[in-house]
Amino acid sequence: MDATAKFVTIVAVAAFVTERIVATLDYLINAVRLSRSQSGIVVRMRRRERRKLVMFGIAALIAFAVVDRANLRLLRVLQIDKVHALVDFWLTWLVVVAGADRVRSMLGGGSAPQKPAEAPVVRLQVDGGEVRTLQRVS
Repeated sequence: MDATAKFVTIVAVAAFVTERIVATLDYLINAVRLSRSQSGIVVRMRRRERRKLVMFGIAALIAFAVVDRANLRLLRVLQIDKVHALVDFWLTWLVVVAGADRVRSMLGGGSAPQKPAEAPVVRLQVDGGEVRTLQRVS
């Protein structure tokens, strides 16, 4: 694998994992704060947060099964050999779980269908495995 592509991939995965860990910590901090209040609005918010937690648990179990059974390993694909197998497993699991969350949010998360943003049409010229040109087509 090209060193530049490997570097970009590692940076993207690290940023993705960092964002998801921070989002999880934010969720936990909010859950602790909500658990201390007893107003009606907060009780409804707690129910909604419990539902999120249950849905995350289901996604986590599915991702665990997929990563385990399909033998997916992110760092192995990137050819990073000096990492313990469990670190590779759990990092791959986290990327799969977080990716599922991001895909769900991009698809609207079960809410009313939204008009999709118009994607630009591009022309990509690849020569020998390298991108030569990328043009926006009007």
